[in-house]
Amino acid sequence: MSYGEPGLLAGWEHEAPADDTLLRQFLSNWATSSESPVTAMGGRCLRRDDLVATSLGRPAGFLNNVTLLMPLDPSTLQETMSSIDDFFGPDQIDEILLFSPWPTPDLRPFGWRLEGHPPLMLRPAGGSHPQRQDLDIEEISDIEGLREFHNVVVPGYPIDGMDEGPLELLLQESALGDPRLRCWVGRCDGRPVSAVSVFVDCGINDVTLLATLPEERGQGYGEALMWRATLSSPQLPAMLLSSDLGRPIYQRMGYLPLMRFTVWQRR
Repeated sequence: MSYGEPGLLAGWEHEAPADDTLLRQFLSNWATSSESPVTAMGGRCLRRDDLVATSLGRPAGFLNNVTLLMPLDPSTLQETMSSIDDFFGPDQIDEILLFSPWPTPDLRPFGWRLEGHPPLMLRPAGGSHPQRQDLDIEEISDIEGLREFHNVVVPGYPIDGMDEGPLELLLQESALGDPRLRCWVGRCDGRPVSAVSVFVDCGINDVTLLATLPEERGQGYGEALMWRATLSSPQLPAMLLSSDLGRPIYQRMGYLPLMRFTVWQRR
């Protein structure tokens, strides 16, 4: 889809350069950051020119999602939503999220509920992270670290459906085989209190899953973990989708709000 004279790109076409805009870089990173662990853990992925969908077939938070790569076209909306239904149809998932940086048509007739409009935030490259003597921050690389990561993120985020029944980790060791994915756990007096992950691709540090246990909040643990992820590759800018709870932390660190996404949820 192009506007005006031939050759003028809107920026979201399949042939547009990956670094055409920071938004395109973020969307490419965001979609790949779901595809990589889901594929490694045996899940399913759907990639089209207009969207990427991923499913682990079980509750897994953001890993069960749809990322729009271009605006929804009202003329093909029925086909698009039917293809999403067909993709997720066989899976037993409590929650699916749909992320769009553009306003969308009303998706309630298709069984979706508006989740909100989180801001996309950017921090330019550079800087150094402050040190804390009371917090031991360790990058995880094995199953024991993944258990600690899971036990912080699931109640700290929180992630619905993952604290019921037999324990199945949010991330498994196979997901850590991709060097673009890095995860940290922060411990105070030996207790895991905070966690964060980052996916470094497409020229940005995409920070995700910052979480602090509810009883440990207000002590700066989350901000310390954020610095580690933000400067994972310090020569690159960092971007993230902010929650209302985390936004003051990010702005204090120099993150700038760029725009708001539209997020829909289907249960």
